[in-house]
Formats: sequence, structure tokens, C-alpha cells
Amino acid sequence: MSPRQHPSDETLLRHASRNLGAGLRLVVDVHLESCPRCREQIRLFEAAGGALLEDLPPAPVSSSSLEKIFARIDTESAAPRRLRAAPPARILDDRYALPAALANCDVGPWRFVHPKLRWARVRLPDAPRERVILLKIAPGHATPAHGHRGLELTQVLYGAFSSAHGAYGPGDVEEADDEVKDHEPRVTADGECLCLAAVEAPLRIHSLLGRLFQPLMGI
Repeated sequence: MSPRQHPSDETLLRHASRNLGAGLRLVVDVHLESCPRCREQIRLFEAAGGALLEDLPPAPVSSSSLEKIFARIDTESAAPRRLRAAPPARILDDRYALPAALANCDVGPWRFVHPKLRWARVRLPDAPRERVILLKIAPGHATPAHGHRGLELTQVLYGAFSSAHGAYGPGDVEEADDEVKDHEPRVTADGECLCLAAVEAPLRIHSLLGRLFQPLMGI
């Protein structure tokens, strides 16, 4: 899997500077698992940030703070390093292996929107109120038409969909923001699509059915 559609440089910079909400950061983390291009871009942004910090004038540090820092260094240096085994992949619906970034998240049961669209809540251990869901959409069908009040990131895990922005397959990320007023991604006809989506703010749902389910979905 080699992604063709990526988060914007602005979003990657926000991720590198820890200035991206936890839900959106999770989607980027999933993308980074299969995208060496974006991993390298993150590394460059982090290196640039470190260089800027080096150019800042030194700030005074209290003796007590220094003692705590040195004590922590001594403790970590003395402790033997243990390699952590990678957690086994979580299997969804007996067929979908979920990304490692979701290993510690609580994935709820599938909920019904209509016969061709289901969703499941994804709760982050340190940020349970984030607006993150899994979407499972049948071939040839679309999400409810909507607009945005902030950034939305949608990562394709399996299958493919298309929208006004382009075509998206496994590993790809679609990025949309409040300039997108009418958004209706549609799954290709050759198979079911499983996506991970996170939003900064509640969507502007255009359809009555979508508005009825929006409070339950939390997006």
C-alpha cells in the first residue's frame, strides 16, 4: 500500500508541533504507518522546530528544576531498556486488521444509519470526547451530504471512494475544511469501504436523515 493522497503540509506541521487535536492527530498517525513520504516531512518539520529553539536566548532554570532533570536522567540511564513487543493486530468483523495506532482505542459496536451505512465510535484513552468514528459504507453508496465548520480528515483503511477532491484508496487521506460546503464522498462500485474519520467541529449535515443521526454520532 503506497498512499497517493496525503494530509496537507499545514496539517503535518501542526502534527509535528503538537498543535493538532487528539482525534485529528490519530488519523494522521494511522496515515504515517504506511506513508514514508509524510514520516519524512514530519521529521523535517521537527528538525526545523529544534533549530529554531536552539536560536532562542537561554532562559534561567532554578537549581531544583535542574536537580529533578538530572535525577530523571540518572534513573532512565540506570533502568535496563526493554524492547516492547508490537501489539497483535485487532481484527474487526473477522476480516479487517486495524492499524497499530488504534491499539489502545475503544472501538464501539456498529451503529445503524441506513442499510448501506454503519458507524462505530472510536474513543481515545486520553481524549474520550474527541469526534472520531469508523465508517463502513456499501459499494456505490455515499455518506450524507454535508459541509464543515472546521478541519475533517478521513483515512481510507480498506476499499475506495471518490469526491469532488479526487479518488482515494487504501492509505489515502482526504482533507476538507470549512471552505467545503457540499461534501458527499461516494464509495466505488467494486467493494465495501472502511474509513477512519475525525472532525474538529460538528459537521453541517444537509439531509434530514443525517441530521437525525448526527447527535448520536457526535460529528
